[in-house]
Amino acid sequence: MRPLSCEAFRQNNPDVRRQHQFLIDIDGSGPLDSFLVDCDVSADKLRTTTTLRHRNQKTTTVNGFDKPGSFIQDIVYDANFDQITELVNRSKSCKQNILYECYQSRLFNSPVRDVKRFEPMSWWVSRDNQQMDYWGGSLPGTFKCQCGLFGTCVDPTKWCNCDSYRDNWLADGGEIDQKEYLPVRQIRFGDTGTPLDKKQGRYTLGALICEGDYIYDHVVTFRLPDATLNYPTFDMGHSGDIYFEFKTTTENAVLIHSRGPIDYIQVALVAGDQIQFTYYAGNGALSVSVETSIKLNDDNWHSVLVERNRKEAEVVVDGSLRNKIREPMGASRAMHLTSDFVVGATVDERNGYVGCMRALMLNGRPVDMYSFARQGLYGVLPGCVGKCQSNPCLNNGTCWERYSHYKCDCRYTSFKGPICADEIGVNMRRDDMIEYDFEGTYKSTTAEKIRVGFVTSEPQGLLMGLIGYTGEYFSLVMANSGHLKIVFDFGFERQEVITNYTFANGQNHDVWISRKNGGRTLVIKADNYAPEEFHFKIDKTQDVQFDNIKNLYVGRNRTMKKGEGFIGCISRVEFDDIYVIKQLFQEERPPIIRPYPESLREDFCGIEAVTYPPEPTERKPPPTYDPSILIQTRGYTRADSAVLGGILAIIFLALIAMAILIGRYVARQKGEYKTHEDKGAHEAPDADTAIVHGQTGHSVSKKKEIFI
Repeated sequence: MRPLSCEAFRQNNPDVRRQHQFLIDIDGSGPLDSFLVDCDVSADKLRTTTTLRHRNQKTTTVNGFDKPGSFIQDIVYDANFDQITELVNRSKSCKQNILYECYQSRLFNSPVRDVKRFEPMSWWVSRDNQQMDYWGGSLPGTFKCQCGLFGTCVDPTKWCNCDSYRDNWLADGGEIDQKEYLPVRQIRFGDTGTPLDKKQGRYTLGALICEGDYIYDHVVTFRLPDATLNYPTFDMGHSGDIYFEFKTTTENAVLIHSRGPIDYIQVALVAGDQIQFTYYAGNGALSVSVETSIKLNDDNWHSVLVERNRKEAEVVVDGSLRNKIREPMGASRAMHLTSDFVVGATVDERNGYVGCMRALMLNGRPVDMYSFARQGLYGVLPGCVGKCQSNPCLNNGTCWERYSHYKCDCRYTSFKGPICADEIGVNMRRDDMIEYDFEGTYKSTTAEKIRVGFVTSEPQGLLMGLIGYTGEYFSLVMANSGHLKIVFDFGFERQEVITNYTFANGQNHDVWISRKNGGRTLVIKADNYAPEEFHFKIDKTQDVQFDNIKNLYVGRNRTMKKGEGFIGCISRVEFDDIYVIKQLFQEERPPIIRPYPESLREDFCGIEAVTYPPEPTERKPPPTYDPSILIQTRGYTRADSAVLGGILAIIFLALIAMAILIGRYVARQKGEYKTHEDKGAHEAPDADTAIVHGQTGHSVSKKKEIFI
């Protein structure tokens, strides 16, 4: 697979240098053919220029064409104008140099009194067949050459040097950098007289030179696994292709998905080393994949081309790794997709992708993801922006990019914790000691890197010491005055250095010690003080190497008496890539580290770990409604409202009438008719009393008993 552009070649070949000539395929598997260009990579490897040559680059003499524009030269390039237009439109900038040398031959016949009557002797024609009204180095609509624009023409009353009509050779030229008019399609000249007079001209038209490729600016970052970019339905039909480049650390994710009632397409990253294209187009689900020998989730850019036609489907990874599958025998039908073309997850936002993506092209046409992401979409940022770009891991911790989050590797630091900021220290008493055995590795050095953190109020003891098999040594101790004292002998004689500041003040201190200049300069950096440098006059024949280091000590060493050790808290003990105190408090402590006594316990030395405020939680916005529905809703008129109100009134009256009828029906079923029980008789003690006191019921005459 040929590169899309010179910029694509540079992006995918970071070690490329200088100029190369090869074929580029500007639209990938689109309808445009490849064409030959020169690619030039800048010395800093940050810029790429594309040079497209033509057959008329040599200086050409024009003579005997006196009428305006009577000399006509069509420019034939090494590509057709469809290819050139795509190249120019995709480039960040383009330019083309044009030069006309004249002898008594006018160019524009300036100055122009009436712009509507601009009648030049010569002109150039744009790619859209437009006669242009300016010359190289000038601006559209000025009717001038470069000297007329800046007022530097040999005749101040003219707008071009050649319009001066001098009896000597003059020239007008410069770059045309308005890329919407490039390349020059045709050049026309006049006023070059006849073969019998002195009038003549010479022109030189340079190659078209363009820089950059906009599709590599169309970069976005998917920060959340349910974030997507949704585009209109992609009509894949009988054939179509998708190209994009991605950069991630995730192992499994859906990169692209779209579906219809039955058909679907899906491009996915599987197990970190496989690109899989799965689709359904009426003949059952088919799948083709490319498995690579290297990891594709290595946080480097990788390209993917997916193509399907009537005969087969193909996947190409990184321009060279490819695999294809044949379509089943029989009639082939067009693929019918109706959903959005979704980038970053499935249509229903599952199995999402986190990482960067760029250079998306559908059927050879670039898709602008950057502008889409600039709208403030959920979980998508313009540009390739990782979590590690803010350097969240402290103390030289290694940041592992996850795009949705980050992870700090603190193995090569003397710290621990989520951002390598948690102190690992130990409280030492005057008899305590930590011994580290180099176990016969015979480490030798001329450029040590030492770091010790501590807090103490007692001016005594050894902070860190090194002893070699040959008797050479290094000791960092607290002097009785509270200053730091460094005593060492690396074979060229004993040296002693005392710092200018006191440190036995109960505050936390951080000290860095190193050697440079071949071991002849000792550098001490303490807290925020300026570094102190100590230079030693050592003959070049003398040995400055610290040979065969055997042991490292913290607190005190074996030559010191009990009670002479350091009193306080020590942390951050580093010697090159050895982190003694951190290894001491590992779950499985190496046997080469021995604490005395064994009861030494980890301490944070009163230094609280640095923490970051929690990131704001990003919530997915609610789904939006179809704009066409909202437009229809806003289209209601007052007449529509009146009709709707009348319908609702009729329904309301019908409900009231129905309620009345139901109420009457229920009333008929209750009371006397239902039970035939007299009112007022339910509390009577016997039947006679009930009849006497009954108010309704049976037609029984009520008799009264009279006592005489």
